[in-house]
Amino acid sequence: MTEKKFAVINPCKICQPMGAIFALMGVKNSMPLIHGSHGCSTYMRFQLGRHFKEAVNVASSSMSEANAVLGGEENLKHAIRNVSKIYGPEIIGVTTSCLSETIGDDVEGIIRLFKTQNDDLPEIVPISTPSYKHTHVEGYDSTVKALVENLATPSKPNSKLNVITGMVSPGDIAETKRILREMGIESIILTDTSESMDAPFDGEVSFVSSAGTTVEELKDTANSFATISLCKHANSAAKFLHEAYGINSVSPYLPIGLQSTDEFMNELCKLTNKEIPEQITRERGKLIDAMIDAHQHNFGRKVAIYGDPDVVVGFTRFVLELGMIPSIVCTGSESKTFVEDIKAVTKDSKHKPVILAPGDLYDLHQEIKKSKVDLLIGNSYGSRIAGAENIPLIRMGFPIYDRVGAQRITSLGYTAGIRLVDTITNTILDRYFDEFGWALNENTEVDHGEFESSNCIN
Repeated sequence: MTEKKFAVINPCKICQPMGAIFALMGVKNSMPLIHGSHGCSTYMRFQLGRHFKEAVNVASSSMSEANAVLGGEENLKHAIRNVSKIYGPEIIGVTTSCLSETIGDDVEGIIRLFKTQNDDLPEIVPISTPSYKHTHVEGYDSTVKALVENLATPSKPNSKLNVITGMVSPGDIAETKRILREMGIESIILTDTSESMDAPFDGEVSFVSSAGTTVEELKDTANSFATISLCKHANSAAKFLHEAYGINSVSPYLPIGLQSTDEFMNELCKLTNKEIPEQITRERGKLIDAMIDAHQHNFGRKVAIYGDPDVVVGFTRFVLELGMIPSIVCTGSESKTFVEDIKAVTKDSKHKPVILAPGDLYDLHQEIKKSKVDLLIGNSYGSRIAGAENIPLIRMGFPIYDRVGAQRITSLGYTAGIRLVDTITNTILDRYFDEFGWALNENTEVDHGEFESSNCIN
């Protein structure tokens, strides 16, 4: 394949404001406001709504052609005033767009001056998220950092652990909170979509986030004893809290599968001096049992994985634990950390994956045509590749718009690992084995002889 440098075709990423809105949805009584054209907020509502199947409100300063010439200061002030008056949020997160960034609006200065002239406004946090560079992952990271930069207030120690989850599902955040409760660890989740984006139907209508991390908790992050970032690409807030307030921070691999979850649990033990409870130990044993049961079906199967960098690294490590071969890994982020992590988790494997970073889905498709794979793992954007190449797709990550239940998909922790083993194995069985368990004749041959024993379950 000739190296493609001239364009991105079918990107494996979304723009920064999407990640910003994703993070703000996890702050209670918050309202995101995009300083840009009306179409920007419409796209965010559409994309988040079809993924979570929840109502998502995103305000806009509705900049026009004239504002692109004259500036959008008045639009932004009118938008803040209207949002404050109509919806009464406790906090407004103002994210920028390519339009407001390109013309050079001083959003932080506009907000600072506007607040001195109006003492009845809620908390307002400016967030720089230019759409023309980086990805939704950086947008999420910038937003969490902006929240603690603007709100964190040192007072007295609170004996809590800050947990930065990254752009994982509400189900994953709920599972993380359960693990922390089992460990007896009080925490502040940055940010918590477990209820706001997976809410029960109660007949009530709320135009701001009905649940999530509170403003008071955001202020209290400066008083926690440590911060753990589950995603290495979303740890800027942890670095800020360490530099500003001396709060210890760690950033292990996203706890997908056995080894990464072991490392996560060990970090919790070291940070808190607590022991792992029997319940979680039993969950770990059940995951190992599930991996052993499924090993004969998964061994040697080739997988292509794409999506957010930390998610791809986590799944790459997990499929290796299952005896599978991660043939191609792809992320839309230009990340040296991603490349280093992929090389680290595959260092003991004879089969080195093709690494696309940054890559798009066109690149991924071309690589799949060159080296056939048995399984795809990633978001709904890969469904056309799956259809064209007749490869099963396991939907993980964001966005998932052609299936229901995306908000309940879990991949973090031992219990989620069990469900992933079942999902992966049953997909393989459904596609490649007949009703009697015999392997069907496919183009992709399972290479049992050359796969290293170090990648098998001991």
